[in-house]
Amino acid sequence: MNSVLLALVAVIGCALLFAFVLRSLRIPAAVAYIITGIIAGPSGFGLISDRTLLTHMGELGVIMLLFFVGMEVSLPRLIAGWRIAVLGTLAQIMLSVGVCMAVAWLFGWSWKAGLLFGFLISMSSTAVVLTLLKDADELEMPFGQNALGILLVQDMAIVPMMIVLGIVGGEEQFNPMHVGIQVTGGVLLLALVVWLMRRPKLRFPVALKQSLDKKIMLGLLLCFSGAALTAEIGLSAPFGAFLAGMILHASEQSEWVEEHLRSLYVVFVAIFFMSVGMLVSLDFVGDHLGLLVMMTLVVFIVNSGINAVILRMLGETWAMALLTGGLLSQIGEFSFLLASMGLGLGLLDSEGHQMAMAVIAMSLMFSPLWMLAVRLLLHNETRIMEDAGQEETMREMLLQAQLEREMGRQREINSDGPRQS
Repeated sequence: MNSVLLALVAVIGCALLFAFVLRSLRIPAAVAYIITGIIAGPSGFGLISDRTLLTHMGELGVIMLLFFVGMEVSLPRLIAGWRIAVLGTLAQIMLSVGVCMAVAWLFGWSWKAGLLFGFLISMSSTAVVLTLLKDADELEMPFGQNALGILLVQDMAIVPMMIVLGIVGGEEQFNPMHVGIQVTGGVLLLALVVWLMRRPKLRFPVALKQSLDKKIMLGLLLCFSGAALTAEIGLSAPFGAFLAGMILHASEQSEWVEEHLRSLYVVFVAIFFMSVGMLVSLDFVGDHLGLLVMMTLVVFIVNSGINAVILRMLGETWAMALLTGGLLSQIGEFSFLLASMGLGLGLLDSEGHQMAMAVIAMSLMFSPLWMLAVRLLLHNETRIMEDAGQEETMREMLLQAQLEREMGRQREINSDGPRQS
C-alpha cells in the first residue's frame, strides 16, 4: 500500500504542476494530464502499470463529460443545426475515406488499410473539443453548437464503422436484424427523450434528494443508466449519457446534479486524458519522431481543411467554417478502438498499430495548440462572432422569459375558467 500511495502522490503532484504551468500559458489542463500519463505510464517512470483499469475509468470520464454537456444544451438550437450535423458529418467521413484510399493507392497499400485510416481520421475527440469549448465558455457560440452536433453524429457513426470493418476483415457478416434493432431502438429512444422533454413538470421524489449521498447516487444512476441503455442496443454509451443530461436540462433538475457531481466529473475526465498519454511509447516516438510530427501535422491540415470546406459549402462563413474545422482537427478517442480492431482483423501490422496510436495521442495532445494558431489567424473575426453570439444569447433569453410569462398567464386563465363558470 505504501508504494501505491507514493505513486498516487507523484501522479497527482505531476498533474497539478503541469496544469498550473500550462494554464498560465492559456493551454487547457487536458494537455497537462496527457503529459502526466506519458511520464507516469509504462514507457515513462512506470508509476502506473494497470493500463486497462485506467482506460476503463477514462471511458467513464467521457460518459460523464457528455452527461454534463447535455445539461447545458438547448434542444431547439441543436435541432435547428441538424443539416450541418448530419450532412456535414456524412460528407466529412466520405471525403476522409476517399482521401485516405487515394493515398493508399498512391503508395501501393491495400484499399482496406485506406478505408481504416479514413475512418480513423474522420473521428474527432468529443472529450478534447468539449473541454476546449467549456474552458473558453464557447459552447453556446454558433461554431460551438456546430461542433457539438457533428461530434454527436460521429459518436453514432462508430457502430456502422465497426460493422463495415468487421465485414471487410472477414470477421462478421451483415446482419439486417442486428442493424434493425439498433435503428429501431435509437428512434424509440429519441422519441422517448423528446416526449419527456416536452413535460415541464417532470420532478423527482423529494425523498431521493433529501441528503447529499442520495443526490450523488441519483445523479450517477441517471448518467450511467442512459449510457447503459444506448450501449445495450449497440449505440454509443456517451450518447445515452448526453440524452439523459438533456432530459434533466428540460426538467429544470440539472442544478443540484451539476453541483454535487462536478468534482467527480473533473477527476474522471483527467483520468481519461492520462490514459491517452499512457498509450504513447516513448521509445517508439523517439525512433520515429520526425515521421510522427509530420503525420500529425498532415492530420491537422487535412481534417481542418475537409471540415472547413464542407461547412462553407453548407452555408457557413469562412471564419465560422475555419474555427469549427480547427476544433475538429484532432483524431478522437474512438479511433483507439478502431485501430485496435484493425490490428485484430489483420488490417494493420504491429508497427502500423503503434504508429496509429502515437499519431492519435499526439493529435490529442497538440490539438489545443493548433486551435490557438487558428484563433490567432482569425482574431478579428472571432471577436465579431463573440459579440454576435452574446447578442443572440441575450435575444434567446428574452424570448424564453416572454414565453414563460405567456405560459404562466395561460395557466392562470385555464385555472380561473372553471371557477368563473
